[in-house]
Amino acid sequence: MIPQRERACDELLQNPLLRTPPPEPERPRPPRIRKPREFKLPPRFPLLSKDFYASWCNHQKELQLAKHKVDDHPPGLFPELYLKPRRLNYYARQLEENMNVNKELLKRINLIQRTGGFVDCWMYPELTDTYNKLLCKQRQRVLDEIRRQNVYFYSRLLIARSEQPLTKELEVLWKDTKHKLILGASLPFILFKTEKIDRDIKDPAFDKPPNINRPKVSMEIWVIGGSKIGRVTMELFTDLVPKTCQLFMSLVKGDSRGHAYMGTRIFRVVPDLYCRAGDVTKDNGFGCYLAEGQTEPPTPEGFRLKHSVPGVLSMVVSSDNEVCGQFNIIFKPLPQFDGKHVVFGRIIGGPAQALERISALGLPLGSTTSDCIIRYCGWFTRTGQYREGNANTIKFPPRRKT
Repeated sequence: MIPQRERACDELLQNPLLRTPPPEPERPRPPRIRKPREFKLPPRFPLLSKDFYASWCNHQKELQLAKHKVDDHPPGLFPELYLKPRRLNYYARQLEENMNVNKELLKRINLIQRTGGFVDCWMYPELTDTYNKLLCKQRQRVLDEIRRQNVYFYSRLLIARSEQPLTKELEVLWKDTKHKLILGASLPFILFKTEKIDRDIKDPAFDKPPNINRPKVSMEIWVIGGSKIGRVTMELFTDLVPKTCQLFMSLVKGDSRGHAYMGTRIFRVVPDLYCRAGDVTKDNGFGCYLAEGQTEPPTPEGFRLKHSVPGVLSMVVSSDNEVCGQFNIIFKPLPQFDGKHVVFGRIIGGPAQALERISALGLPLGSTTSDCIIRYCGWFTRTGQYREGNANTIKFPPRRKT
């Protein structure tokens, strides 16, 4: 540096105006004056005593002097939790897009300022009267459709009724129920016998061989005007007497002419011996069923199995050696039926007292005290699903009342 300039700089720096002023002395802090605590207390009501008012004021002061146990300070600010670095790029792009939008707005505002305004009708043709008329027609069609829907909804509301039955309907149902109660009370009381059928008897001839699928049939037996006796499940011996089982299964399902077991009655019950049912043509034991396309009833298939177990099913064979679709259910071993009727199944499930209840309805000569019918009838598929058969639609001849 030039010496002359150095001297000028030194003289300038030695100027007393450029010297550092001395530090100011520290001023003592004024003493802290604590203000007395002011409590918010309402004035004393004239009717209150001074002692009660004083105790109440002390209680209010204690409440106002109480320190809170919950931290009411604002939470600390941690920018690293809110300003995440991985989102800075997103914020930068968003800021850039905002800047671009603002630039476009400024360009348009500048164009409007320079040109004196923007007229949009230069770019589109003016709407004609025909278009307006078509638009009005379209709106009218929409309004008409809405009005039509409202009218339809209003008509539905007018004819709607509650799911709760009316008083008149309940009165009719009560009259019907009352008639049934009176009718049931007029019927003779049935007291089932206490004797039990021996179910422990076994016959190895009825055991199912391996790899053989025997179909199962279900029948629900009721007393007319009375209660339900029970639903029994039967097993058919299709591996031993297939033709007889096929005839029985066809009547369980019901044929095209209306013949079926469902709806027929057990027309003969001999107490402690057997019962007979299945007359699908006359329902009195004197009918004979002929399958469609047959001119004569079939003959018995064989008498291999014996009536050795209670609950055995056997197809009735008439005196003319004909099978007419009627079947027996025995209540005890009946060797006198061996060689006369074809055994084709047995009862494998149902109420324990089902056979006893049916036997209790019989009279010594084979008639019944009350009519017993097969109300429901069906079969089980190979997968175990239950299928209900058709009801009998044949008009039976009238029976003489006993």
